[in-house]
Formats: sequence, C-alpha cells, structure tokens
Amino acid sequence: MNGVSGPRREKREDGCHSRLAQPAVSSMPGFPHCWTRRQRRPAVPVASPPAAIVPSASGTLRKLLPAALVLMVLCGGCLRQSDPELLRIFHKAQETFDKATSPDDYLQAAALYQELLDRGVVSGGVLFNQGNAFMRAGQRGRAIAAYRRAQRYRPRESDLEGSLRAALPGDAPAPRRPVVEQILFWQNWLSYPEKFYLMAVAGCATFVASLLASLLRRRQLARAGLAGLVVTLVMAFSAGYDWYRCDYLAHGVTIVKETTARKGNAQSYEPALTATLSEGTEFLLLGRREGWLWVRLPGGQEGWLPERSAVTY
Repeated sequence: MNGVSGPRREKREDGCHSRLAQPAVSSMPGFPHCWTRRQRRPAVPVASPPAAIVPSASGTLRKLLPAALVLMVLCGGCLRQSDPELLRIFHKAQETFDKATSPDDYLQAAALYQELLDRGVVSGGVLFNQGNAFMRAGQRGRAIAAYRRAQRYRPRESDLEGSLRAALPGDAPAPRRPVVEQILFWQNWLSYPEKFYLMAVAGCATFVASLLASLLRRRQLARAGLAGLVVTLVMAFSAGYDWYRCDYLAHGVTIVKETTARKGNAQSYEPALTATLSEGTEFLLLGRREGWLWVRLPGGQEGWLPERSAVTY
C-alpha cells in the first residue's frame, strides 16, 4: 500500500507470533507522527492576573517613596528665608562692634544684637557676639549670660568655651553634673536644636523602615525599624531634658560688683550667707516677689537678691 507496510506481528524463535510490532518511522511527508511515538502534550500557559488586580510591591514602593521623602523633609524642617531688615540690623551691629572705641560703643553694639534676639532670631553666633560686646564694655555678668545661652546652640566651639572661662570669676565653683547628664554623655556635646533634628530624622527613618518591612516582609528591615524606634525614644528623652533645663528652668547671673543674698525679700532681712556675691555669680531662679529674686546658688544655698542686681535668662 503505497510502500507503507502495515502492522505486523513479531515472530519468536519458536515460530509463534507474539504482539504487534511498532511501525518504523517513515520519512514520507504527511506521515502521522502520533503513529510512531507518543506525543507529549504542550503545557497550557497560565494567564497571570491583571496588574490592576494584584499590584506589585515595586509599584507600591514607587508610589509611597515620594510621600516618605516629603514626610522626611517636613520632619527635618524648612529653612527660613532671611529677612532683609534683620540682615541690615546684623550688619549694622557688626560694623558698630568693629568701629567701637569705648564701652558705650560696645554697649550700642550689644543693644543691636539684642534687637535681633527680640525679633525672634535664634542664633548662637548672635549671642556669642553680644557676649563679646558686653565683655569689651566691662559688663562681665551680662557677658556670662550671653555666653551660656550661646552654648545651647554652639556647644563644641572652642572660642566660645575660652571666652566663657575668661569671663567667669576665679572663685566660681564648678557646677555639679547631674546623673542624667552622665548617662546621656552626648548631652553637652550636641546643641539644643540638633537633638530635636536627630529625633525627627530617627522617627522618619523608623517610619520608612517599618513601612518597607510590612511590604517586603524582610526581617532585617523589621530589626532596623525596632532599632530606629529605640534611638527615637532616647533622643526624645534627651531633647525633652534639654527643654526642661533650658526653657522650663530659669537661670541668672549677678551683674553688680557685690550684692548680698538675704533670707527674705526685703533689705530688713538678715544675710543668708556670710560673704557677699561678686559679679558673675550664677544661680538657678526659684521665684520672684516684689522686685526680689529667690535663687539657689551652685553650692545649694538659697537666698533673695534684688532684681536690679542680676539678669535672668
């Protein structure tokens, strides 16, 4: 039949036929392939669900990344544009300081720096310059107050530290360092605003790490988020302690050559101390009453000082 042999039986040695033999593969065109060997069925492709139904993690991250960046910018704060009027006052104060030849000229420069502070300028440099102006004018107590305030914003500046040591009285006792400042060893090394910035950055980083950990299911990201949370809480406590000692508590310095601390808020009360207080003596303000200041000295002694004999900050 057209040169194609049909199925045949194999013949064994004993002459008996056993089973049908498979036909040989023919090279003739049109030969049915399924007759020669068992054809393997092709795998049916499984259609993937539409992207609109099952969003990918990368697409979600691309959508959330701009929002996270905006949040970090908001947490870090924005730079305030310089006011031309404030710049004019600052340059005038600098020029007055450079050209000063008398204590009155330096006091005028200090008054210009104070005008900047009264207008809401928060700058360690302005306070440092004001302290230098007071020091040149011979007002040691007011210079110490300005230097102390400048240290909150520029704690690592060596020139500021040297100027403060030169302004302090020689017999001034060294302030006792609280236990909390010994635990938070960086407390006097980072500035007042830097602690809040680090707290905000750590909080934003914790938020981003936690968000990525929930989306990608990565254990490393979850650990990073937990570590960021710990850092955020520690920096929040550090910044809160700075707010307590810098804004909540009031400090002061005596600004007259000698003054007497008394046991009450009147000249008729007996002296609270055997010796008078010299200019530049620092204290912690406990209260006010009728032109008098209730103060606590570095050694722990308490007394009342005339309000005109000291400056508070």
